[in-house]
Amino acid sequence: MDALRRDVRHTLRSLRQSPGFALVAVLALALGIGANSAVFSVVNGVLLTPPPFSEPERVVHLQGNIAQAGLEDISLSVPEYFDLATLSRAFESVAAYRGGNLTLTGRDIPQQLAAVAATPSFFATLGVSPVLGRAFTEAEAVQGRERVVVLTDTAWRVHFARDAQVLGQTMQLDGEPYTVVGVLPAGVAYPAWAEMYVPFVPTETQRQEDQRGARFLSVVGRLKPGVTQDAARTDLARVALEMEEAVPSRYRKVGWSFSVTSLDEKVVGNVRGTLWLLLGAVGFVLLAACSSVANLLLARMAARGREVSIRAALGASRGRLVAQFLTESLVLSLAGGVLGMLLALWGTDALVALVGEALPRASQVRLDARPLVFTMGVSLLTGVLFGLGPALHGSREDLSVAMREGSRGTEGHGSGRMRAGLVVGQVAVALVLLVGAGLFTKSFLALRAVDAGFTPEGVLTGKLVLPSARYPDAAHKVAFQRELLGRLQSLPGVEAVGVTNLLPLGGRSDSSFDIEGRPQAPDEVWPAVEFRSVSPGYLRTLRVTPREGHLLEGDGTEGPDAPWQVVINKTFADLYWPQGDALGQRLKLHWDTAQWTTVVGIVDDVREWGLDTPARPAAYYPAAKVPTPFLALAVRAKSGGSPEALRTAIEAELRAVDGNLALYAVAPLTRLVDESISSRQVSALLMGLFAGTALLLAALGISGVIGYSVAQRTREMGIRMALGASRTRVLTLVLGQGLRLTALGVVLGLGLSLGLARLLDAMLYGVAAYDGWTFAGVALLLGTVAVLAAWLPARRATRVDPAIALRAE
Repeated sequence: MDALRRDVRHTLRSLRQSPGFALVAVLALALGIGANSAVFSVVNGVLLTPPPFSEPERVVHLQGNIAQAGLEDISLSVPEYFDLATLSRAFESVAAYRGGNLTLTGRDIPQQLAAVAATPSFFATLGVSPVLGRAFTEAEAVQGRERVVVLTDTAWRVHFARDAQVLGQTMQLDGEPYTVVGVLPAGVAYPAWAEMYVPFVPTETQRQEDQRGARFLSVVGRLKPGVTQDAARTDLARVALEMEEAVPSRYRKVGWSFSVTSLDEKVVGNVRGTLWLLLGAVGFVLLAACSSVANLLLARMAARGREVSIRAALGASRGRLVAQFLTESLVLSLAGGVLGMLLALWGTDALVALVGEALPRASQVRLDARPLVFTMGVSLLTGVLFGLGPALHGSREDLSVAMREGSRGTEGHGSGRMRAGLVVGQVAVALVLLVGAGLFTKSFLALRAVDAGFTPEGVLTGKLVLPSARYPDAAHKVAFQRELLGRLQSLPGVEAVGVTNLLPLGGRSDSSFDIEGRPQAPDEVWPAVEFRSVSPGYLRTLRVTPREGHLLEGDGTEGPDAPWQVVINKTFADLYWPQGDALGQRLKLHWDTAQWTTVVGIVDDVREWGLDTPARPAAYYPAAKVPTPFLALAVRAKSGGSPEALRTAIEAELRAVDGNLALYAVAPLTRLVDESISSRQVSALLMGLFAGTALLLAALGISGVIGYSVAQRTREMGIRMALGASRTRVLTLVLGQGLRLTALGVVLGLGLSLGLARLLDAMLYGVAAYDGWTFAGVALLLGTVAVLAAWLPARRATRVDPAIALRAE
């Protein structure tokens, strides 16, 4: 311990004498360590921290598949859920839930709250218990019973200020009184957007056998102890066969099956690969930072060659010298780690804010014990990583050689080779990151250039839900739509207005179907059609272009006996009527209330699922024929007007129609488009940031090596110029050294990039992982940066006065 204390004191004195070196080294390390800690905090919260449930590895998601219709991972109907719960043997418990919204009234203004209607087994299946009160019971999941609600901790805080006497209090939700019976622990909410939970009470109609096609339930199951997911899949294959035998008209020859997905994969599966990739990328940044500091230490070691030689001559062992040098590097790394931790505090919040709602489990991301331990571990490892090489190199110098080289002020050949090797490594790391950044950027730009099929500029969107108590049937829903749309269309700043069940890029709402006069062969697979319930003005509001026929007409007053009409997209028409005779054809969705419907128009494709997903067959039905309680509103402002400026007027008209409804999720359609690709934008931005940092470190490394070489070769340069070498020849000589190092780094980096590019293939859109232009452009960029980085020290070399250089020694 005494030796360690002496080494630390010696290190602190030495660093005080070289504040510039210490500052640059600590900042470089802080940047690398802080970035790693911030990204690891996100990885830890999203991927490594288990959900706050009991034995979450036993919880799985259960969904259906209909191979013949191309439907995968679909929801289940009420009868299918009951079959699953009754027939399966692999699960300790099974629960169903559906998402929705409830309007909180009785306060200043109505508020829309995200609610989950779940079966009483829901909380036991997840493995969570309320921290206050209880969950709802089987007796409460019955029509006509007192309505009860379980709050999340967030809803308890926002709406009841964490009142300990909240149990038994009443909330007016959709005009009905709900009694609070429980509050969940802090941080517990599933799905993550949920604010409250109410019992799911299936209606008598939903329980009927003819409602097996009405699929709207999400299902979770808790595996029995010792039962694996593979065993559960085998069990569910048996359940699917029994369902086929019991209801052959629904399941025979359609390829019915169940899928099993772990809870973790369901929640974070979409971001898992991206987060691990970013963690690997920021690890490369740390390697570049370590290389820079190692180069600084080697230069410092060369300057201290005489000191090291004297200490060795006075009896200091090689181990003692190595210990001293490692102490210095560890002090630097720990200082960088402390500063990096402060950067990570800011960086973690910035990352979460940057990604936003695209990041699952964002509430779990924090700089807690595990990231702190990770930071300290990285700091210590970094100290050893960048300090061990210079320490071993400096401690093994031959005394007589070091004394002679120190007298000339030059650097040993071994030290020069190591510094050059570190620069080559920095260039290789920078190239790998630049290739990744280039591919992600090109992918993002390609996605931005995709024709979405609609014009989002100038459109304001919002959502609302019609409570079943006040809008119990189709007539009430249609009357509400007609009155609201009429009021909004008459506003002076409105060009067009419409409603739909789902906005573009908003997800799936699909159905299998039949075509009149075209029986489907037993082995034929028809992809499902995307179903949209839209008002006649909706497609005009989005400026969706009709290719043939006309758009939907009418306002819902045509009466129930009026013939049904439907508009389909180009993909639907080309797939099933390639001869161009789709107009006038009739189709029927596989709903029990659906009717044969005539195709009256064909429109351009709209990317309903996302910009990175090819257009699917889509059918637009009149909202007056297929009214839904979930409405998405789209209002286009007149040319030159701001859509955001319409919000106040829209909300006023909504209150005039029904003062108990709340318009929520109000946003310009352009923002929804941006949010749909935000995760790709963030990936490109972060990869670009990491690559830029590595490029800067590589440039500083090249400049430092060339500058140090020029300083050490001042005498040689003077002799060359005294013997007749031109300034251009000296400039070329110095620049050539930098370009040689860069060329070696580029070759090494290209090899690494080609090996790693295949990992990116699934994350890219519109660009190949081995895009030649990207690789060539990055190599050219690095070459340019290398020339610029070597230019200043090279210019300095050409200004050496031969007479002064020859007298320098």
